[in-house]
Amino acid sequence: MKFFTLSVIPIISIGMMCSLFPAIAVSTISEVDDLKRKITLAVPAKRIISLAPNITELLFHIGAGGNIVGVDEFSNYPDEAKSITRVNNHALVNYELILSLQPDLVFAWSSGNGYEIVQRLGELELPVFVIEVTKLSHIPELLKKLGRLTDKITESKRVAANFYEKLRYLNKSYADKKRVKIFYQIWDEPIMTLNGEHLVSDVIRICGGVNIFATSTPLVPRVNIETIMKFDPEVIITSGTQGRLESWKKTWSRWRNITAVKGGHLYLLPPDLIQRATYRTLDGATYMCEYLDRYRKYGS
Repeated sequence: MKFFTLSVIPIISIGMMCSLFPAIAVSTISEVDDLKRKITLAVPAKRIISLAPNITELLFHIGAGGNIVGVDEFSNYPDEAKSITRVNNHALVNYELILSLQPDLVFAWSSGNGYEIVQRLGELELPVFVIEVTKLSHIPELLKKLGRLTDKITESKRVAANFYEKLRYLNKSYADKKRVKIFYQIWDEPIMTLNGEHLVSDVIRICGGVNIFATSTPLVPRVNIETIMKFDPEVIITSGTQGRLESWKKTWSRWRNITAVKGGHLYLLPPDLIQRATYRTLDGATYMCEYLDRYRKYGS
């Protein structure tokens, strides 16, 4: 008679099974915004609200425009942005409308929207990613952050790399140029400008210029004609539509003892290309650099 030995199969408890096969961790997406806050999402944002036109543009640049369900009143580029629901203007936010749109993530502009709006959105338990770009060199990394938050990683990396290369070319081209004193005007009455903390000042620096009010406070200081005459800018630049250029030049013609006025070096830039931190800011920077080169070539 043959005897067969039966294999003993150990009984493994559920607890032991769990220890042998640990649970798969749920991955999350975390990015640090420009207020140094970590924003964490369980999954990439599919329903987005942008409270500033520069943010809207950046999202479209990386292919996330189709995920935007609400924008501010000035989001006008690209054309597709014009048909998106408006949820805020420069002073007011429609919080009820924002909540009804059920966003996964809200993008805000720190100096443009302000602390109170960001705080209120937080109180409504909405995740808010705050952006404040003061240098062109910050834009490539911001593009990649936006890509990770919206699951547009490949496209955001491509756009960021292109931006970086074009910026590197500008920096290299103007690194050794003669410094040119600039007054950048954003308003006529009262006369207003931007200090050294603004993105425009960084563009001026890249082009080999010197913002004569770089050390002023606040971010948007009011200045008077006497102080401008004291600094004697070699180039004066403003932003606005082509239609106001002649009247603006005529106003400055009263101050012909200023080097920029005497030499006719008064130029206009489209505000969307220079005062918004977007991919198109490189176009604005190119115009700025060309204007400064005109002064270097022809002088006063």
